[in-house]
Amino acid sequence: MSLVVNYDMPVDVNHQPDCETYLHRIGRTGRFGKVGLAINLIDGDRSRHILNEIEHHFKIKIKRIDPNNIVELEELEAS
Repeated sequence: MSLVVNYDMPVDVNHQPDCETYLHRIGRTGRFGKVGLAINLIDGDRSRHILNEIEHHFKIKIKRIDPNNIVELEELEAS
């Protein structure tokens, strides 16, 4: 399993959400047909806005994981 962690959400030179860079980053989780996991660390309103724009751009919903929910985190590890 591959793991990608986005410590910061990608932005372009104008500080706008960079959807193509995001796609490139998370694409590394599924190389050669392998299963992978991408985690985005969201630390405030700005990061949340960028993530919302990326969801809108790709017409997807990125699942929120509660770091205080141990059961949910363990399920991630098992998958």
